[in-house]
Amino acid sequence: MLKVWKLVRIPLFILGFGMLVAVSLYRNKEKAKENAKMVEKVVDVFPVAVASAKTESFDGNFNSTGNFEPFRELNFASETAGRVIAIYFDKGTFVNEGQILIKLDDESIQRELKIAQINYDKRKKDLERFENLSKANAGTGMQLDDAKFGFLSAEQQMEALKERLAKTIVKSPIAGIVTKKIAEKGSFLAPGTPIMEVTDISRLKMIIKVAENEMLKIQNGQNVQIETEAYSGVKMSGVVKNVAIKADVSKRYDIELDVVNSSINPLKAGMFGTAFFEFGAKGKYLMIPRKALLGSIKDAKVYTTEGNIAKLKNIKVGITQGDKIEIIEGLNEGDKVIVTGQINLQNGSKISLLN
Repeated sequence: MLKVWKLVRIPLFILGFGMLVAVSLYRNKEKAKENAKMVEKVVDVFPVAVASAKTESFDGNFNSTGNFEPFRELNFASETAGRVIAIYFDKGTFVNEGQILIKLDDESIQRELKIAQINYDKRKKDLERFENLSKANAGTGMQLDDAKFGFLSAEQQMEALKERLAKTIVKSPIAGIVTKKIAEKGSFLAPGTPIMEVTDISRLKMIIKVAENEMLKIQNGQNVQIETEAYSGVKMSGVVKNVAIKADVSKRYDIELDVVNSSINPLKAGMFGTAFFEFGAKGKYLMIPRKALLGSIKDAKVYTTEGNIAKLKNIKVGITQGDKIEIIEGLNEGDKVIVTGQINLQNGSKISLLN
C-alpha cells in the first residue's frame, strides 16, 4: 500500500496544483472583464469644447517667410592644362566681370605658336606663288589645291594655339565675391580642375512657399514689401520673378522674388525674411479655429456635433488668417466644430459640452 501511495502522490500533486492555477486565472479574467466594463462606463461620454463656423471679412492679404539666395553663384574650373604661376585674388575679395584671376605657365604654347607662325608664313607664300602660276597657266590645278589645303591647315593650327594661349589667362565670368579659393600658386591644373567660386549678391533671390489658394493671387511683376530679422522694422522692396507651375510634396508652391541688395542695410545669402502680399479688396470667408483641424491641410477633417454625438467630416480648407482657417467645402454657417477633446473621439462618440 505504501508503494502505491508513493507512485500516485506526485501525479495527484501536479493535478491539484494545475487546478489551483486554472481557478486563479479564471478569477483574474472575470475581474479584468468587470474592470473593463467599469472603464467603459466611465468614458462613455466625452467632454468637449466647440466653436461655430462664421463668415468673416478679410482683405485677403497674407505673408510668408523664406530665405535669401545669391542672384548668381558660379563654380568654375580650368579650361586648359598648365601650372599656376600667378594668382590675383583671395577669398573674400570682390572681383569684376572679366578681371584676370589666374595666370598659367604658357612657355610651351608660346614655342608651339612660333613654330606654327613660321609654317603659316611659308604656306601663305606657297599659296600666293601657285595662284600666280595658275593665272599664267604655268601651274597645275592639283598644285594649287595642295597649296590651299596646306595654308588652311596652318591657319587652323594657329587659331587653335591662340585659343589655348588665351585660356592660360583665367578671367572672372561674373562680378561678385570670391567665396571659395581652391587653386594655389605652383599647383598644376588639368582641364576641369576646380579653381574658385564667385557669388554675386548685388541682387538676391528670396524663395518662399505658399498654399494653392494664395499662389493663384500672385502675378509675375507684382511688388512685395519685405522685412528681415536682421533689420527689424526696415522695409525693403521685392518683385515676383517666378511662380512655380508645380507644387512640392506638401502641396505648396515656390515663389521667387527678386530683391536689390541695399548698401545701407546689406543682406547676406542665407538670411531669413518675411514677404507681405497685399491685395487691397476685402472678401468674405467662412472661418473656423485652426485648432479644430484633424489630419493634414491636404486631407483635413473636423468633428462636428449632432446633438450629443460627434460626427467626423471631411473638409476642404483655404486661406489662413491668424489662428483661423477658411472652409471651402464641408461646413455651413453656424455648424459647430469640436476644438478641444478630439483626441479621445471616434465617429459617433457621445459628447458633453464644456461651454
